[in-house]
Amino acid sequence: MRRWLVVLLASIATLSGVLAPPAGAAVIPIGRLGDTLRVEFKGLVADVAVLGINPSPVPPGFGYPPRAPRYQVYRADVTITPVKLPTPYAMGITFGFRGVTPTGDAYEPRNSDAPDALQYGMQNAQVGRAFTGGVWWDCYRDLVSNVVLLDRITGERLAQWNVS
Repeated sequence: MRRWLVVLLASIATLSGVLAPPAGAAVIPIGRLGDTLRVEFKGLVADVAVLGINPSPVPPGFGYPPRAPRYQVYRADVTITPVKLPTPYAMGITFGFRGVTPTGDAYEPRNSDAPDALQYGMQNAQVGRAFTGGVWWDCYRDLVSNVVLLDRITGERLAQWNVS
């Protein structure tokens, strides 16, 4: 009985290695701060640039105050030029800018009522018309080393900017 179990497990391991598709990394544009990257995702095409990440005062409508131990809010300035849009609000429901630290923490962007928030530009985007806005993170542990543009619904990575 034990031999049959070993043979069965070995066969399954062999078949799974043969039948499994090869692992591969997603091909996404990667650049440094200031680089303009072309993002193409399900009919949405845009040129996106993360210009800088700096400490910021707490913007209006940020919600709860920054958390310990760092008690800091950082702002990323982002410029987007839409090239092709299925609808004017497509970027607002698709794009999410996440700040990732060297230790693997990922800060989700926080909404704000600041008049220069990126979320407002993404809600009424027009093809060919560039807009710039801010994205804020509550950086309570380490500082951001990468900015990753994600699809909010699927979590698929669309682009990445390295800080250093």
